Amino acid sequence: MNKVFILITGILWSSLTFAEDFAFNILAQDESIVTATQSEGNNVWIKLNPNHLSDTITVRISNRDKDFYRTWFNDSTDLVSTGYRGGGVWSDRVQTEAKFIEYWMGDTLVLHLERK
Repeated sequence: MNKVFILITGILWSSLTFAEDFAFNILAQDESIVTATQSEGNNVWIKLNPNHLSDTITVRISNRDKDFYRTWFNDSTDLVSTGYRGGGVWSDRVQTEAKFIEYWMGDTLVLHLERK
């Protein structure tokens, strides 16, 4: 009986731990700037290298790879995030159903995601 309980607990634990995979393929990532990404539903967060916590990040979304950028709620194709974010925190949350998400730092693409 105990072995069955342990087996069932193990199966449930592993299914909870890996219940949701990252919803995107990472097409490009500058790991010296963006150290990690995570998603939940239509939400995406990033972690920045401590040297870049105060840098400006521009996010663009589209349904075609690097083409026909969609507008955000602010009627702009660029969603600009500025200011200090705090060390080791998930930041720059984006909520979108777009197929592609691009994170830019100046003229440099630092993260490029494609929805699976």
